[in-house]
Amino acid sequence: MLNGRIGQVVGPFTVDEDLLQENGVIGKYTPGTTTVIYKLGIQAENGVRVEINGTPIRIGKTGIYELDNTISIKSLKFLDATDSDTLVDFIY
Repeated sequence: MLNGRIGQVVGPFTVDEDLLQENGVIGKYTPGTTTVIYKLGIQAENGVRVEINGTPIRIGKTGIYELDNTISIKSLKFLDATDSDTLVDFIY
């Protein structure tokens, strides 16, 4: 059963911008809510670095990174340039 709301944002994203802050891409998409992401999927070029809750992660050779109910995501930043094919899918 799916609880929460689904969203998707498409790159390019600004390097080092926290997407979940009030003025961030996802923060703007979810106004008036407490922006905590519970499920996350990222599609980006392999090797792109992203920072989740302050921890740097490198996207692997498949270009896909997913988290499923393992942590509450409160901060999400891309540490490298992204293109218009970069996708972030989320449930909040």
